[in-house]
Amino acid sequence: MLRIILIALAALASFPLAAEELIVRGDRLFVPVEVQGEPAEALLDSGAELTLLDRRFADQLGVQEGKQVEARGTGAGTTSAELVENVDISALGRDFTLPVVAVIDLSDVAARLIGQPLPVILGREIFDAGKLAIDIDAGTIAFVAEQELPGGLRLPLTAAHGIETVPVLFGDMEVSADFDLGNGSGLLLSSELASQLKLEPVGIEPAGGIGGAAARPVVYVRELTLAGRLFRNIRAHVLENLQVPANVGVGILRRFRIVTDFPNREIFLDPTS
Repeated sequence: MLRIILIALAALASFPLAAEELIVRGDRLFVPVEVQGEPAEALLDSGAELTLLDRRFADQLGVQEGKQVEARGTGAGTTSAELVENVDISALGRDFTLPVVAVIDLSDVAARLIGQPLPVILGREIFDAGKLAIDIDAGTIAFVAEQELPGGLRLPLTAAHGIETVPVLFGDMEVSADFDLGNGSGLLLSSELASQLKLEPVGIEPAGGIGGAAARPVVYVRELTLAGRLFRNIRAHVLENLQVPANVGVGILRRFRIVTDFPNREIFLDPTS
């Protein structure tokens, strides 16, 4: 998950339907891409406002330095990024010219969370481009026709700080949670929500994404319901700087077949067995 403090909107054109393999490593999702004609593997992240390029990979491509801004992820603090205009990228069988991408040093995140180089984080622009069907455990991802009726329960999307949120129940308390396919660290809770739920920490763990490592309290959520499916005793991290009550990542979302329809402000979640 990443929020760029200076928000840039990417307008994408319509292209034919296409499909690609979804590469699943633990609770991290990757897709093959080409950036300025150079092949790479990108982390798929619906919680990133913009697509990100690692500084070293951008230098390899000859991408020039851009406008300096602050960026905030799920790490300990903010970090610096550069906004660069008009970068060509191919992903999931479609070709885009992204009006703006963020160039940032991803080496720390790659070493701590991925264990391999991380040249690209493919952000929400790919989700804004059309309706996507994603089956994490089957390892498939594809654009589907606009008129195709998805299975599962429809959930409305609500924008919050540049990210899309969905309704989630904690017991009988409904809150908004980031829909974050870039979160492979598990369920995240704001400190305010953890206090409301009267959750006591059972330990402290080092964690954190962009912005550096941070020590996070660990709690257990007694009940969480998403799209009608009940989860019990869910392990979660508590974040002081989380801007919404909760963040739902791959560990929970992989229990559904997913169809995202960002242009029409909705997603569909169909529970798997």
